[in-house]
Amino acid sequence: MPGVDSFYPPTMYAPIWAILGGVLLALVVAWYLFVWWWSKRKHRMPEAPAGANPVLDASRLKNKYYDLIEEVEEAWRAEELSTRAAHQKLGTLVRFFVFESSGFKAQVMTLDDLNQANLRSVADAVEQYYPAEFAAVEQGDLPYSADVARELVGTWN
Repeated sequence: MPGVDSFYPPTMYAPIWAILGGVLLALVVAWYLFVWWWSKRKHRMPEAPAGANPVLDASRLKNKYYDLIEEVEEAWRAEELSTRAAHQKLGTLVRFFVFESSGFKAQVMTLDDLNQANLRSVADAVEQYYPAEFAAVEQGDLPYSADVARELVGTWN
């Protein structure tokens, strides 16, 4: 140990540490900006090509979902799907129909989100499916539930 009279001047850090710290700080800021930009950007559906008939396209979309609902019902009748799984598929179909027809991101919304977004008919259908989807015991009237899904598809604007 040096004597009490000895003085050691402070040592200087190498300039590389300041440069690395600046680069690291810039990377962190860039990452936050990227995440902010990515979460804010609009994920829009592609616009219809010029000359497309929206009524005809809506009719095709409805027919597509009528067919999908029928497939779920047929799979349930053939006992390829349980009542629970069939109700889950109907809930998914209803949500994706709303997304494809209007752009509302219903496929990722909870029941509360659907109610807050004023998608009352979708919320009613999903709420009707919940007991059959989440009950401890298989239950539910699938033909009635399929009719609810068809009615939603048929009356959706």
